[in-house]
Parts: sequence; C-alpha cells; structure tokens
Amino acid sequence: MSFQHTITYKKIEDLKDIEQVVKLQAEVWGTDVVSPLPQLVASIHHGGVVIGAFSDNQLVGFCYGFAGFKDKEVYLISHMAGILQDYQNAGIGYQLKIQQRAWAIDYGYKKMVWTFDPLEIRNGYFNVCKLGAFSKHYIPSYYGLMNDKLNKGIPSDRLLIEWDLCSKRVEAAINGTFKTGPKVNYESLLSIDPSNNYPTPLSQELQLNENHNGYLVPVPSNIQFIKKQNLDVGHKWRYAVRHALSEAFSKGYMITGVHRELDSKIHFYVLEKVGG
Repeated sequence: MSFQHTITYKKIEDLKDIEQVVKLQAEVWGTDVVSPLPQLVASIHHGGVVIGAFSDNQLVGFCYGFAGFKDKEVYLISHMAGILQDYQNAGIGYQLKIQQRAWAIDYGYKKMVWTFDPLEIRNGYFNVCKLGAFSKHYIPSYYGLMNDKLNKGIPSDRLLIEWDLCSKRVEAAINGTFKTGPKVNYESLLSIDPSNNYPTPLSQELQLNENHNGYLVPVPSNIQFIKKQNLDVGHKWRYAVRHALSEAFSKGYMITGVHRELDSKIHFYVLEKVGG
C-alpha cells in the first residue's frame, strides 16, 4: 500500500518536532543509537539539517545530516534516516533523500556522504542505482560491536557512500535514465555453496587481475534472515565480503552498480575501474 499521496515533507526546526525525531529513532533502532535533542539542535544551527516526513501531524520518517570537512573539502554527512515500519516500502526514503539533496544544494554543498552496511544489499541498490552514488572505501567495524535491532551479532562494517550532488550520474539516476546492466561478462570474486537453505561463501584465495575492467561481489539478498538462522554463516559473509571489497578497492575499483535477480538469494555489487 502506498502512503505517498498523504505524506508531506519539511525542514524540522521546532523543538516539538525534534522530540518526535528522538522518539522515532528509539522505535526504529532502540535506545542505544539515538542522536539526542541537544545534538540535533546544535547541528541544525551550524550547517546541518533534519528533514521530516509527516502523515497529517505525525512524524513517520526523517533524515538527519551534519556538516563535514576533510582534506580541504566541505560536505554534508547524511548520518541517519529512519522510517516507521508501517510506512516503509512506500517511497518515503527516496523522497527524504531528494529533499535533503535540494536543501544541501541550496545551502551550498556539492557533495554528501554517508555509510551503510555492505551486507544490506537492498540499501546498496538504493544508494548506487536509484540515487547515482558510488563507493570506493570500506571501513571494518566502523562502530565497533553494536546491540541494536539490526546490527547485533556481527562487526559493524560500513561502506562509505559518496554522492556528487550535481553530477551527470546523479541527475541521470534521479531522472530515471541511469541504468546499470547485469554485467554478465564480469567474474565473481567469491564462490558460494548453495546447498543449504541460505547461501554460504566458500573459503578461497582471491584471484584479482588488475587488467580486468570489472568484477562482481555476491551478497545475500537477506542477511537478517541468515543471521537469525545461523549467525556463524552471517560472520562468514561479513569477512568474505570485507576481504573481497577491500582488495578490489585497493586495486582501483569502485562500486558502480548493483545487479539483482528476482527471487534470487544472491545479488551482486558491480565493481569497475575508477575512470574506466
């Protein structure tokens, strides 16, 4: 069911609305990872932004970003985005990102960055294919061990996503003209044992030829299901994907696409040479 016609979006500045953001965070992730009200207020007044999605007067989703600076470059760090369960899969997350991008461009930012769990391939598709972002940095155990609903059980590895807000790639993605094909001619960097109810990566030495234009890295389509069924297999996926992506990035590749097959237990990151 789509709620899109009932949703409105606005920049959040009122303290009562910020209090709703704090409560929504706790509902989505639990109380361990909440960004508190004083921090949100300070960020809003110094280059940050909180954008809310409302159904009538109820906050049902938000995104929060704050100012970042590194290597003489200024950018917006899109730190959090959350949507109530009953309102998920209705396009709200996409619209929040579009609203955040519009605000960032108007404020003067040219780039936005954020992180996500590389095993959450659905988020990977959203970030890379629907938004036109890319990734070339892998960060092992970024937050250490976490105990929230989604991250508990395995190290909190993250991919750093980079979103060049006014690039042709991003504009094509937003306009619906950016396509990433299946890249069936690329080799997979990992082998998989499909004999169980859930796929399992096999131990192997990576055979990475720097002269190849691209590679595929397989990732389970539902890592949360695997973690619930067999946490040891979840760990195997964490370390296998960590090794494969880190090695590929070190050789000059970056994630440029995500290949998905309907009803498949495995999807693929598409990695290609930077500038290739």
